[in-house]
Amino acid sequence: MAKLKVVIGTDHVGTRYAGELIDAFPDIEFVVAYDTADHVEAIRDADAFFGWPNGEAFAAAEKLRWIACPGMGIDKIVAYQNIVDSDVPITNAPGTHVTSMGDHVIGAMVGLTHRFQEAFEDRQKKVWDTEKYASRITEITGTTVGIFGLGAIGRAVAERVVAFNTTTYAIDPAPSNIPDTIDECWDLDRLDDLAKLSNFLVIAAPVLDSTRGTIDARRIAMMPEGSYIIVISRGEIVDEDAMCDALESGHLAGAALDATAIEPMEEDSRLWTLPNVILTPHSSALTPELYEMRRQAFTANLRRFAAGEELVNMCDKTAGF
Repeated sequence: MAKLKVVIGTDHVGTRYAGELIDAFPDIEFVVAYDTADHVEAIRDADAFFGWPNGEAFAAAEKLRWIACPGMGIDKIVAYQNIVDSDVPITNAPGTHVTSMGDHVIGAMVGLTHRFQEAFEDRQKKVWDTEKYASRITEITGTTVGIFGLGAIGRAVAERVVAFNTTTYAIDPAPSNIPDTIDECWDLDRLDDLAKLSNFLVIAAPVLDSTRGTIDARRIAMMPEGSYIIVISRGEIVDEDAMCDALESGHLAGAALDATAIEPMEEDSRLWTLPNVILTPHSSALTPELYEMRRQAFTANLRRFAAGEELVNMCDKTAGF
């Protein structure tokens, strides 16, 4: 019986992991192909692929039976129609990013309201100006938080903001088991209401046809004067030009983005230079704990695959998650 062949198509979880897999699974043939240019040849006679294959690589696969996405979001994989149309399953590693991303949102809220970025710039210039911040620091307690997307990240945010005694609303297309930390959860048709109420609008939804570009100029204008937008999931959900306009006019007091519509961000984007913007390079989840959990998720599923057992963490390719 021929050995299973598994392609390790990314070094996302560390370069030592491939060696650990080789030691742990001596009956499996592993091919390390970190460079996307090598994916077409590596995948040709592979049974499984760990990483983010593109459409060209997938088209070359002759007997592929499993794509293992190392992270949570599968949008980079299902962007290719030939993958979506196939019967090759995709699994992911859910939950590995939740704690750190929930923490990140709270850090962004505090950083924006306490003007940490401005204070950091003053420190670099050796400027000590207490009066400059008088009445420009604002409180989170008692505000309204709107969470667009009540998945694991949205729920983690809700768990954390409850400590600030916020009123918290959420939008989710299929709300179920709504936690006590959410005052109300609505369907997508109430997105206008969420915008109107949110002092902090947290974008935690996946990017789908139903969510892409939905936080547009009209909805940003509906938000309360002096409110904030925090993007923790996908940048394509927000109209960045409209957001920048609102930041420049003062309608929005600030924004924090861990994801942008184009990554890396274009050099001429206003987001680079606006003073009331916190930018992080899609890095909010990248803790040692995350990488270890992602390694464990793939290793456990690989054992099932090798034993002919049913895989877990199966994704819905047409839904996009």
